[in-house]
Amino acid sequence: MKTINLKSLNTIDAWLWCMARLDAMHAHLVRYGMAYIALLFGYWAFSMKFEMNINVSNSLSGTLYLVEKRSLPSRDDYAAFYYPSDFIYPKNARFLKRVVGVAGDTVESKDHQFFVNGKPVGKAMPVTSEGKPIDESDFNGVIPAGHYYMMGDHPKSLDSRYKVVGLVSDQMIIGRGYRLF
Repeated sequence: MKTINLKSLNTIDAWLWCMARLDAMHAHLVRYGMAYIALLFGYWAFSMKFEMNINVSNSLSGTLYLVEKRSLPSRDDYAAFYYPSDFIYPKNARFLKRVVGVAGDTVESKDHQFFVNGKPVGKAMPVTSEGKPIDESDFNGVIPAGHYYMMGDHPKSLDSRYKVVGLVSDQMIIGRGYRLF
């Protein structure tokens, strides 16, 4: 008996193999087709409102987050947003951070330490974990309408303490996040 592997198949053999598999699945698809359609519709409906995000860094303590698309966060909520720079990560990479400052809050910095409404939120480091120099944010003042001050839980998180992130506008917000795991 001849064994078939992907390298031994030519175009016609591959086409015949696919057709045979589809023919074998035909009865199954006819019998359970409505269930598949319902499953696909359910997935589509879910993905219109929500998305799942996996945290691959140590900036937040959780691993799996549910993001409610087009829902603006409030203070202390998690929020997914598009990374505005191309420093270290590609531009428009998806970031997930905690909102520590909202419109009307006051941001101050003193000796590389950042404060929101007088509460310390973190210290800016002069270099990244990889040793690349990084500029701290020079924003001091009242957060304008439609902007957020974002922070990670880890002291070396890339967040609003640095110019490459800065204040995050509501146009960059993907949605409000919920920690699942």
